[in-house]
Amino acid sequence: MTKRYSASLPSVGLTSFLRAPVVEDFSKIDADIALLGVPYDGGNGWRPGTRFGPREIRNLSVRYGAWGDQSGNGYWDIRTRKRFLENIRMVDCGDVDIAFYDFERNSRLMTSSVEAILDQGAFPVIIGGDHSVTYPNVRAFSRFKTIDIVHIDAHMDWRDNIDGVRHANAMPMRRIKELPFIRNMVHIGIRDIRTSAEQVRDAESAGAIVITRDEVRNEGVRGILNRFPELGNVFVSIDIDGLDPSIAPGTGSPTPDGLLYHEVRGLLEGVAATGNVVGFDLVEVNPMVDEGGRTCLLSSVMIMEFLGMIFANREPKKR
Repeated sequence: MTKRYSASLPSVGLTSFLRAPVVEDFSKIDADIALLGVPYDGGNGWRPGTRFGPREIRNLSVRYGAWGDQSGNGYWDIRTRKRFLENIRMVDCGDVDIAFYDFERNSRLMTSSVEAILDQGAFPVIIGGDHSVTYPNVRAFSRFKTIDIVHIDAHMDWRDNIDGVRHANAMPMRRIKELPFIRNMVHIGIRDIRTSAEQVRDAESAGAIVITRDEVRNEGVRGILNRFPELGNVFVSIDIDGLDPSIAPGTGSPTPDGLLYHEVRGLLEGVAATGNVVGFDLVEVNPMVDEGGRTCLLSSVMIMEFLGMIFANREPKKR
C-alpha cells in the first residue's frame, strides 16, 4: 500500500501533535506517551484565549512531525549528538470536552481523562488552557504514594481565593499543596511585582522552595539544581510566562525579564535526570496574542525536548 503522505510536508495532512496518531478512545491507547489538550480559560482574569492553546500548538508542531509515519523515530540532537525518543510511540488523545465555565464539571473530566491515560500505562503530556487546569491534572496522580512538584512560572499562583473563588489561575499551586499526596514543591523563575510577602511566607511555611528569576541568573542552572530537595515521582508544571516575553510573547500575563530557553531546558534536563517524572503540563499559551506563532513553536520544541530527556533512560513499552 502506498504511503498516504510520503513527502509529509507541514502544510499537508490532518493536524495532530507532532503528527502522532489520533486515539480518542482512552481504552485503546497503546503507546508510551499520550498527549491531551485542555482548552479551558475560565480561570483567566486578564487576556482570554488560552482555550485555543492546544489547537495552535498542535498546528505549529507539525513542523517537527516525527511520528507522522507512526514509526516513533524521534529526533537527533546536535548538542549531544544522540538520538532521542527512538522507538517511543506517541498518540494524540484530542481534548477534554470542556463546556463553558462550569469548573466542577470540567475539572472532573480533566482528572478522569488523565487517570484514563495513566490506566493504560502511558505517560501523560497535558497542554492547557490557563493554569487553573493544573490542579485537576495533578489530582489524577493520587495513585502515587507521593508526588513532588516542580513549577516554572513568573508568578507564585498561591492566592487562597479571590472574592471566594478558589479555582482560578492565581491559586493552583496552593490548592495542589493541600492534596495529601503532595510532598516537595519548588517554584522557579518567580519575578512578578504583584507577588506578596504573605504569599511567599505562606508557601515557604508549607515547605515550598521559592527561587526567583535573579537567583537563576546569579547562581546558574547547576547552582539552582543543587538547591532542590531529593526528588521522587515528579509532576512538572510549565507556565509559558515563566519564559521571557521576547521569546514567548503569546501569553495572557507576560512579565518582563523572564527565563531564557536554554535556562529552562537545563532545569528540565536536571529534573529529568534526578527525579522520576511521571507527567507534565504546559499552560498559559495564548495564540491570540502570539506574534507569528513563536510561542506555539517554542512550546512544541520544549515538549519534544523534555520528553527526550525523560525517556533517555527508559525502556519503551513492549508492543
